[in-house]
Amino acid sequence: MRILFPAIAVSVVGLLSGCGPTLNWRDITIGATPLLALFPCKPDVTERTVPLAGDVQVLALRSCNAGGATFAIGHARLSDPTQSQRALAQWRDSTLSGLGPVPAAVSLQLPAGRPALPQLLGLSATRDPSRGPAQSLQGLWFAQGPDIFAAFVLAPGLGTDATEPFFSGLRLR
Repeated sequence: MRILFPAIAVSVVGLLSGCGPTLNWRDITIGATPLLALFPCKPDVTERTVPLAGDVQVLALRSCNAGGATFAIGHARLSDPTQSQRALAQWRDSTLSGLGPVPAAVSLQLPAGRPALPQLLGLSATRDPSRGPAQSLQGLWFAQGPDIFAAFVLAPGLGTDATEPFFSGLRLR
């Protein structure tokens, strides 16, 4: 019996260590910006240059996939902060056009329980299922000084168990 107990204990620990939560929430600092975010997985970072608000901007995108959804936060720093509202609207519209020519449903209303962020814009959209795989997007666009941000979740179906912690976890320092 004394030999059997340690063997069972080791087996149980081994089995439990292989079982991790689908959404493993963690705080992430978004580069050298004042934004802290809550991600359900460790994000990768990519950068690219995009036209935005009449200028060319370097856009850094932090994203990861968990529970069948893509979670992402993009950031750019404008040389002219007075263009932030224009840049946010362009960025939101460009994201919407990425869902296809005719989304099935679009709402520019801000989601309930959203964080208090400056210059906040919202978008909820669903791709027309006849034009490709079902995809729903929920996003927020906001600015702080010269920094502009987009936070969004993209998945075949969106539930508050994924979107609520992600969006409520956005906070400016």
